[in-house]
Amino acid sequence: INPKDSNDQGVRNDEYVWVETPSKARIKVKTQITERVAPGVMFMPYHFGGWFEGKDLLAKYPEGTAPYVRGDAANTAFTYGYDSVTAMQETKASLCKITAA
Repeated sequence: INPKDSNDQGVRNDEYVWVETPSKARIKVKTQITERVAPGVMFMPYHFGGWFEGKDLLAKYPEGTAPYVRGDAANTAFTYGYDSVTAMQETKASLCKITAA
């Protein structure tokens, strides 16, 4: 998240946030505040693990195998639109709202 956006939303680095999409899907992820992301844009890895719809699944991992980076998977919340010209699915981009968890 860009520093301007994190300031506007009242979230800090290394804190959990909810990312909500227009379809009202919500996922819980940890923030990284960086200028590498433009204002008004959020980026997240597609393949977080260890959470599902905000619920921590750590107890389901064998001891010592918990993922280092934990959070919900982006695909859980992205919209189901498609590009009208190519008819290709657009599952890797979405509008979203970020709020502190």
